[in-house]
Amino acid sequence: MKKILIMGGNQFVGKEIVKKFLGKDYTVYVLNRGTRKNIEEVIFLKVDRDNFIEMENILKNIDVDIIIDVSAYTEEQVSILHKVMKNKFKQYILISSASVYNNIECTPVNEESYTGENLIWGDYAKNKYLAEKKTIENSKIYNFKYTIFRPFYIYGIGNNLDRENYFFSRIKYNLPVFIPSKNNIIQFGYIEDLVLAIESSIENSDFYNQIFNISGDEYVTMSEFSEICGKVMNKKAIIKYINTEENKIKARDWFPFREVNLFGDISKLENTGFRNTYSLIQGLEKTYKYNDENDLITKPILNKLEIENWRITNITFFRKLMYNIKA
Repeated sequence: MKKILIMGGNQFVGKEIVKKFLGKDYTVYVLNRGTRKNIEEVIFLKVDRDNFIEMENILKNIDVDIIIDVSAYTEEQVSILHKVMKNKFKQYILISSASVYNNIECTPVNEESYTGENLIWGDYAKNKYLAEKKTIENSKIYNFKYTIFRPFYIYGIGNNLDRENYFFSRIKYNLPVFIPSKNNIIQFGYIEDLVLAIESSIENSDFYNQIFNISGDEYVTMSEFSEICGKVMNKKAIIKYINTEENKIKARDWFPFREVNLFGDISKLENTGFRNTYSLIQGLEKTYKYNDENDLITKPILNKLEIENWRITNITFFRKLMYNIKA
């Protein structure tokens, strides 16, 4: 039986990966700090991955075929893992991030586009970029095969981030969705397709020592995404815009996304034979159905900025209404 070590494994992406490989008769080790509940069938390794001595002690008698790293956020974490597991694994799969790309304008980025530190994503992107670099360096030192995935926005059942549910909740309760006025282009990938791509890369030479963008097939603006969310709910999204520059605010002050384009070319991944199984609307339909049936779409607690702009919108509406009545 093949053995796999999943770093993280107890939240959204990591949890879905665990489920996939438990269903494939792998021996699944899951390493994390134990702050969240783990799936029962795994072999749980409780440790702080930042602590070299703890990592060395808990992993000293463990060897695996594959490591899937969902929880690496720094090059130090990657270095500790590779050093501790030296000669005890064959393939290392790093879940990085599309945030490593710089200045995405009107053209989708590919794996050769410029990467590195950028002001928009700050330390998160910088550290993901450095983790990638360290992985490539260590693959030569410790003689292992690597595969690096750069997901764009991932959504789906079990999402711990307030992304699609941000839209679902406001649309459900007939509240406006306030969107940054630049109305950026974004790209979403369904969680099951990300996991399928990871599975496809296991012991597959087409994926060895390669970096891949991974996301859905469609690019949409924020307003289009809002409209699609409304469509799967059989409701109309009320969309309003806020100019962040005029108001001297940041999108993240109230909105779950940064005011930046994030979309890319996934043709390199498709050249391996991989295909997404979910369109954006199919993935949102499945997610909405599950969230709605499980009472996960609750009335949102509005940000102060949303409340103020909603008040202004209502005042403007009633003034126009009164003017039309008088006319």
